[in-house]
Amino acid sequence: MKRQRHQSKRPISNRHRHTGAASKEQHTYQQLVDISTDVLIAADAQGKIRRIGKACLQSWGYSPEDLHHRRLADLVHEHDREDLDQSLTKQRGAERELTLQTRFLHKDGRAVPTALRAKWSAADNAYYCVAQVLPHAAPHLAESGSTDASRRLQSLFEHHPDGVFAFDLDGALIEANPAFSGLTGYAHEDLLSMRYQTLIAPEHRRMVTERFVAASRGIASCFESVGVRKDGTRFEAAVTAIPMTADHRIVGVHGIARDITQLKNRERHIERLATHDSLTGLPNRNLLDDRLRHAVVQAERSGRRVAVLFIDLNRFKVVNDSLGHDKGDILLCIIADRLRQCMREADTVARIGGDEFAIVLEEVSMPESVITVARNVLSAIERPVRLEGHQLAVSGSVGCSLFPKDGTEAATLLRNADLAMYEAKAAGGGALRLYKADMDERAKARLTHEHDLRRALERDELVVYYQPRVDINSQAIVGAEALVRWNHPERGLVPPNEFIPLAEEIGLISQLGEWVLMQACMQNRIWQNAGLPPLKVSVNLSPMQLDPDSAIIDAVKHALRSTGLEPRWLELEITESSLMQNVESTLIKLEEIRNAGVSISIDDFGTGYSSLSYLRRLPVSGLKIDQSFIRDITASRDDEAIVAATIALAHTMNLTVVAEGVTTEEQIRFLHANECDEVQGFLFGAAVPPEELAQLLRHAPRSRRIAIH
Repeated sequence: MKRQRHQSKRPISNRHRHTGAASKEQHTYQQLVDISTDVLIAADAQGKIRRIGKACLQSWGYSPEDLHHRRLADLVHEHDREDLDQSLTKQRGAERELTLQTRFLHKDGRAVPTALRAKWSAADNAYYCVAQVLPHAAPHLAESGSTDASRRLQSLFEHHPDGVFAFDLDGALIEANPAFSGLTGYAHEDLLSMRYQTLIAPEHRRMVTERFVAASRGIASCFESVGVRKDGTRFEAAVTAIPMTADHRIVGVHGIARDITQLKNRERHIERLATHDSLTGLPNRNLLDDRLRHAVVQAERSGRRVAVLFIDLNRFKVVNDSLGHDKGDILLCIIADRLRQCMREADTVARIGGDEFAIVLEEVSMPESVITVARNVLSAIERPVRLEGHQLAVSGSVGCSLFPKDGTEAATLLRNADLAMYEAKAAGGGALRLYKADMDERAKARLTHEHDLRRALERDELVVYYQPRVDINSQAIVGAEALVRWNHPERGLVPPNEFIPLAEEIGLISQLGEWVLMQACMQNRIWQNAGLPPLKVSVNLSPMQLDPDSAIIDAVKHALRSTGLEPRWLELEITESSLMQNVESTLIKLEEIRNAGVSISIDDFGTGYSSLSYLRRLPVSGLKIDQSFIRDITASRDDEAIVAATIALAHTMNLTVVAEGVTTEEQIRFLHANECDEVQGFLFGAAVPPEELAQLLRHAPRSRRIAIH
């Protein structure tokens, strides 16, 4: 019996002692589980929760009882479940601890970014897990009593004007602020199911992946990329990618994305302005030079030719001035588009400035092909343009140079094409000229003339001659036309038709015209002071002197005031073509000049295109019939009819008529019979120095009497 009691006590005692110890260990373990701020979990082989710490209430809003026997995968975002299941399955039999980031779903539906560590225990046939809510992306922690610093950090996150984001190590978005949603066009809930590759333009994904991997390894970086919004539109972004750490471990990548689309567009616009013409969109001179240099280098390698065409529009200034600069701009855009259509894609069409264009033709096989292209260009330019009720017609002048014959450098080729264009322009509208070596000599001579003309005013080399204007009935000198001459020290007396166009081209005409105006007023005053019969002196105005920004009115008043000449003894002669330029501003200027007492006359009448209705608006007192009609007046019935009709028309409008270029007595008789008022021409005297005209005034009208009856 004693043996039996002894034997029976021992196992009972051991069993009680073991049960008590186990109960105590379990209680201690449960206390540790429950007081942990991380969520401690034990799950079976199928991932069902056997035991879970009370931290799940604070982290996910569930009590431990709510989660008992639920699968871990059922608690995470639907897009993360498959990854979690696969990761846990792979973990069985592995010695290494599983670490991943996932999104647990809060009881209220929010996604809670969480770092999960899991270890498989074969002995217990269970997973032991630690779930740690990532503090930077858990706003509910701040709301439940965390520090003021956490609240400030969360506020910065929510209200930052740039997009702030966080991705786990697998590239899945675990948090984003409202600005990031606005930037991408996705709602916050949609973003939490996406990987970063979806938000990146395909051609940038490789680069962004390299930056993401670098950040996940601890290397932060700043870069630019192109994002794709929900609606498919693109945006450019400046991105900062930073390693995201928790407990001294990298658990993901977070950063900032700033929309720089407008900034990049402005930068591109500025860059384009540096290389393209803002009006036509064509390459400008800078880009043309680059393209031409590149074409020359390529041609040197291939042994082929390069051609340069330099194009200038004829009569563009007339269109621009008469219809306005806005219409002129439209015309330039139309011409630019036509030039583009004439060219191959490899060729370059550029606007040099104003109404000048240049074309670079690459890989030219035969020089003859360049001529064909140039003629096509001229034909394209000459096609009429219908613009707001006006049918416009302009022509072009084209100069051409060839590499390597006409130069081996870009600047030389362009200069030689420019020289050839000037030769074409001198030949008239619609002309083409190929560069020749002797053009350099002519260009140098032109530069010399330009230099000499600029110095002519300084050296007093310009003189004014006067051609008498005679009353057809009394044959008395009643007026004189002031005609400037250039007394060149080497070339002698140079007529105006040889230097006035050059003065207009180089911008010297206003200064020269004002000088002639002053000389004419001064000389007329000298004649009057000498007691000679008073006469009206007429001065020709260049069209450029009537430009909107010209100072012709001030120049006229200054000349009269300085010389003391009465306005009635001054007349300004203006051509029909100049009257048609800047019509409204020209009329205003002429009205003010007439109101000052100065007469205005239309010169070379019949050679322009004035309409009768327009002529009636002009503040003019007379007109001059062009000498081209007077020359054949006795041999051409057409000219007779034109002159007779012009005189009759002028008289009905109370205008004085002057016939210029009169050389025969037969012409005088015809003009007298048709009641012309005054005549001017070699029959009564050529233009002479002021001293000689003074002699004529002293002896007129006895010096020349012509029988006109």
